[in-house]
Parts: sequence; C-alpha cells; structure tokens
Amino acid sequence: MITQEDFSIDELVMKMKKPEIGAIVSYLGMVRDEDSEIKGMEIRVSKGKAEEEVENLKRNALEKFGIEEVEIVHRKGSLKVGDNIALILVGAKHRKKAFRACEYLIDELKEKVPIRKKELK
Repeated sequence: MITQEDFSIDELVMKMKKPEIGAIVSYLGMVRDEDSEIKGMEIRVSKGKAEEEVENLKRNALEKFGIEEVEIVHRKGSLKVGDNIALILVGAKHRKKAFRACEYLIDELKEKVPIRKKELK
C-alpha cells in the first residue's frame, strides 16, 4: 500500500495474527538525521506502477519463502525527521522463513519500486 497517511504498526500486526502464524517479523524505516542538517524528506512515488510492483513483491515472497502473510506500506509526500516511511511485516509458521523473506522484501523494495527520496535541509 502506498499512502500519504501515517500507519499504525499495532493495527497491522493485529490483523496479521492468526493461529497458523508462529512468527511475525517487521522492518520499520524512518526519516533520520545523521548530521543535524536534515529537516525532513520529500518522497515521490509513481503510484500506479509502485502499487503494482509492491503487489508483485508480496506474491513473489509468498511463493519463494513459503510464508503465510506479507504486508508492505510505504508513505509518500513531505515527512519530517522521525516520521515513519515504510513498514514490512512478514508472518510465517517459523521465524527463519519470516526473517529471510523480510530481508528479501527490503532489498527488492529499494531496487524495484519506483520511489524517489529527496532530503530537505
């Protein structure tokens, strides 16, 4: 999901909890300021193409890793330091598959989804 709104990690985790899931692994990306120079970030997304690529990533991860559930949320628009940018949740029967799938999704999201980020100083 591509959205301008912030998201609730708790709500998304609660929706993913099911009896067959033994592990939920999460990745949360946030706007950071390493040198006290950054005021925020502008994120531009080609929404139609990005949504399509996110759905492809989810399907690929489900097939490749044999996991139960995947949720990907990425924000767009103007964000300030400390704001949430992206969330990846992976639900699986076992933790190893969930960790592997989550790492795969982070790497693929950065490489394949058309998202442009510009630091605001």
